[in-house]
Amino acid sequence: MTELPFLRVDTESTVAPYQQVREQILTAVAEGKLAPGTKLPSVRALAGTLGLAVNTVAKVYKELELQGAVVTRGRHGTVIQAAEDRAEQEVSDAAADLARIAQQWSVDEETAVKYLRAAFSSLPQ
Repeated sequence: MTELPFLRVDTESTVAPYQQVREQILTAVAEGKLAPGTKLPSVRALAGTLGLAVNTVAKVYKELELQGAVVTRGRHGTVIQAAEDRAEQEVSDAAADLARIAQQWSVDEETAVKYLRAAFSSLPQ
């Protein structure tokens, strides 16, 4: 587990504490302070360190997971996810969405793939 000494909650700020923590973690990832695979403190531990409610830190971790910045592995904790993993996950999720929508509208696989190819060919080079 990694200590996060750069995390600070400004109680005077108009920005909600969970937003402050989420943004600071995202910035640390972008700046390389938190490398892929880095295990974050438990929700309880980080809440205690920052003087926040456990639910506040849980909300931070949940939002980071929804953004693809972290992955939670149950009792194994929450870790920073590699950008490549996030990219693959995002494309996989989008493909699943396309398949689901195509099925809802009775569009066969071949036609859906044609739409996808057309979308790729319309992208700027």
